[in-house]
Amino acid sequence: MGIEKEFDLEKGAERLKDWITTQPHLPQNIHPTLLQRYIHSTRGDLEYAKKIFTLGYTIRQNNPAIFDNRDPLSTNVLSILKSIDMVPLPSVEGCEDKFIYYRLVDCDPDKFDFNDVIKTFFIIADLRMVQPDVPMNDGGDVPIFDMNGFTLRHMTKVVLSTLRVYMRYTQEAHPVRLKAIHVINCTPFLDRVMCLVKPFMKKRVAEMLHFHLPNSETIYAHLPKAALPDEYGGEQSIIKHKEDWFNRIKLQRDYIIDGTRWKIDDSRRSNGNDLTGTLRKLEID
Repeated sequence: MGIEKEFDLEKGAERLKDWITTQPHLPQNIHPTLLQRYIHSTRGDLEYAKKIFTLGYTIRQNNPAIFDNRDPLSTNVLSILKSIDMVPLPSVEGCEDKFIYYRLVDCDPDKFDFNDVIKTFFIIADLRMVQPDVPMNDGGDVPIFDMNGFTLRHMTKVVLSTLRVYMRYTQEAHPVRLKAIHVINCTPFLDRVMCLVKPFMKKRVAEMLHFHLPNSETIYAHLPKAALPDEYGGEQSIIKHKEDWFNRIKLQRDYIIDGTRWKIDDSRRSNGNDLTGTLRKLEID
């Protein structure tokens, strides 16, 4: 296992870091592992890495409702962590893909604050990007969304502007190799959910979607059974892994709340080769 041989991960990360220093308005205090994620996700394409890096931080800057006040131990984030499982799973033997599992724990729609859900999603995603046990190998990211307990009332709580930001970032700026998206325990009103999401979905991502009915075994044709929760016949203890990630959140809280790692400083913007201005216009349009 390991990264492809046609590019050097560490050298690519160093070149990206050197470029960031020429863009003083961009955050300079970037975790070394995160820099490597940008190189890995773009397969060594430095120009592409610059583009998604700049777009990602521009999106963050333009959407404070999601990307500001990100204390992972705040009341609103803790409430989401209690009511929703957002759990990166450990590697499965014999498989290079990386699985992330999402499901409602408390199905009360009144506890489903969509802005807080997406804020919490990005806290987990940002922490995951700097974990040494999330390998940069030939595999891809495979999120698994469990729709059990999701109702029409939950759907009415979705904020379209926030959904747009989430879809834009995860499809165009998130430094991962997305391989597939699995939706299990699909509800009878799945068509309504898709009508909500599809306008923001790129064709290539739509082609990665796989839907599985309750009590169906169709998902096993796509991923090892061991990647699923133990209550579905798999080998993953969601409770155990969720506790592990909650401990990581507590230990690495300072990383998430450190604005020097996430904030664009417009007062330091140069007049030279600045991708951010162009991308900001595209983001606002």
